[in-house]
Amino acid sequence: MNQAEFLRTLTENQHPMLDSIAAILTFLGNEEFYFLIVPIIYWCVQKQAGFRLFYIFLVSVTINAFLKITYAIQRPIGVEGVHSLFISSAEVGSHYPNDSFPSGHAQGSTTLWGYLAYLISRPTFWVFAVCLILLISFSRIYTGLHWPTDVIAGIMIAVFILIVAIRIQHFLSTIPAKAQWSLAILIPLFFVAFFPEEEGAKYAGFLLGAGIGYLIEGQKVNMLISNRTVKKISAYAIGIIGLFALQIGLKFIFPEHIVFDFIRYSCIGLWGLLGAPYMFVKLGIYETNKDIQLMKGNVSV
Repeated sequence: MNQAEFLRTLTENQHPMLDSIAAILTFLGNEEFYFLIVPIIYWCVQKQAGFRLFYIFLVSVTINAFLKITYAIQRPIGVEGVHSLFISSAEVGSHYPNDSFPSGHAQGSTTLWGYLAYLISRPTFWVFAVCLILLISFSRIYTGLHWPTDVIAGIMIAVFILIVAIRIQHFLSTIPAKAQWSLAILIPLFFVAFFPEEEGAKYAGFLLGAGIGYLIEGQKVNMLISNRTVKKISAYAIGIIGLFALQIGLKFIFPEHIVFDFIRYSCIGLWGLLGAPYMFVKLGIYETNKDIQLMKGNVSV
């Protein structure tokens, strides 16, 4: 049985209850969900882990977008006998419908939940993460939006990225500050130079703003995440409102052009890793390590 026949057979057996589950799984792999979930680690749990997750995830989706455009494989949407659901979730790339390989939902979810499972490092969470990744990935086949090879490739590429990232992350955190600044600037410029498409400009801008923001935040703000749940919720609410306000608002300010896409997403990255933490501290939601050190110094005197 070839892939087209497999999809025909599978989509012929779609059921309303399973369709509802697939809709939820589809959302869990959408850009909007990632915008909601990824900042939680940086703003509310642990900054270094949050930055690493953010950066690894952005590198992964950049590579995914590059491969989609490079291979330009047409999605199974419209193939005779294949019933596709939630087509709007696939109409997000600049080269739709020739952007099937590899699956962004499969690669993105594997990168996100795989790295979270690595951070949490508990067997129960590993089981949860693997099951969720497989369900999200399979939902793209069930909904007739991807070929099986798209999903398999997406998972494999994400696993490879995670292995490499986990092996080098400690080394990168120990290199001199000048080298970290160089990488924060050069890596996004490398991506935008070799991937001069709409997606490449957006993701490269995001990486540039985030990398610079993280380094400045560590030097000038040095936010200390509170242990109080109410403060974490307040910080997250302010941060996410600012994130979506910039994403939507800057579209009305900047004209539609790849250069302004780069600038717009650079601003979003700066807000997420520098602007939002600065606001949290200025509003008294979080303290800074400098405040704690000053308090300790006063006590000792």
